[in-house]
Amino acid sequence: MSRPPSQTSPKLYRVSDRDLTEIELHSVESINDLHRTHPEHNHKASRPPRPAYTPSCNGNLYTQDRSVRGLPEKKKWQNCLQDMLTPSSTGAYAMGCAIITLLLLTVLLIFYFLVQQGGALRMLTEAVAEKKAAASQLAKLIQELQALRRNLTHLQL
Repeated sequence: MSRPPSQTSPKLYRVSDRDLTEIELHSVESINDLHRTHPEHNHKASRPPRPAYTPSCNGNLYTQDRSVRGLPEKKKWQNCLQDMLTPSSTGAYAMGCAIITLLLLTVLLIFYFLVQQGGALRMLTEAVAEKKAAASQLAKLIQELQALRRNLTHLQL
């Protein structure tokens, strides 16, 4: 007996212990989310949900498309982040280059602000020196005015 071409046989995948742990953790998170969003279904005696996979006798899993089961697919940014954190020669090189570039930009930015602050400090120092010079000139003018006043009072007597 042959199958009609419209039916497809389930695919076999080898699943590691790490993947099984991740699936179990995902199931626990899903249950916790369900209890959090629907507290009326939070019964201690309720049966746990059936696993989303059907293990075979040799340890392989019969899987279906995620869209058929209704499970959400992993987000693209999670995959990208996981790829960046996975040690590989090109990934590690790219991450190292990015980190070094950011450090150099940070140092450059710090030096830029130090130069800006140095210029402002120089301008303030000049302004204080000018103010001291103006104050000494004003003190001399006041002394001259006082001398002129004394001379005028002596002349009027």
